[in-house]
Amino acid sequence: MVLILPEFDCRGGEGADISGLVASIKRALNAEAFLETRNLTFRVLGNSVVIEGAVDLPGGADVVQRLAESLADPGRVIVRINCQPD
Repeated sequence: MVLILPEFDCRGGEGADISGLVASIKRALNAEAFLETRNLTFRVLGNSVVIEGAVDLPGGADVVQRLAESLADPGRVIVRINCQPD
């Protein structure tokens, strides 16, 4: 897994910080070969990342939650994922 650390933009705001965090979470999820994701969407809500959609692995929502929280503070991640087996 490659982690790209988010950076603040030149004006000192958090726009680049949160977009870099979203990009890092997406890359980390794509690196998990055992976890197939369907229609995962990523939204920014204030200073948090909201991940919504479906996965095909029982317990997959927990995997996404743990992975995302390993890259961000636990309070900055909101996961709303359903498990839809094939």
